[in-house]
Amino acid sequence: MEFRNQQNHTSGSLVQGILIALIAPVGGLVLLFLKFPVLLSDESSLTKLQFKTLIFQITSLGLLINVGLFFLFLRFKKESTSQGILAATLIVLLAAVIHKFLL
Repeated sequence: MEFRNQQNHTSGSLVQGILIALIAPVGGLVLLFLKFPVLLSDESSLTKLQFKTLIFQITSLGLLINVGLFFLFLRFKKESTSQGILAATLIVLLAAVIHKFLL
């Protein structure tokens, strides 16, 4: 049975959600490297494992911000944008786990 008068509450855009979700983790990493440029040089006293752990922690904090954004956009009935945020969050999480544990 189909309801013809049902309103479509899906608004926002999937691409907009993906872009929003990429800003937090990538922005966090950029700010980290701008604040501590020595991390990119050979003068850094961090081992490779410590560096990977630091990158993973900063990225994880950005992903926590994405969780809040996901629920915020759901609250304002922007389902497509929320789906984009969720998709990008999962992709960034997978990339961070691969970088930390497999590379």
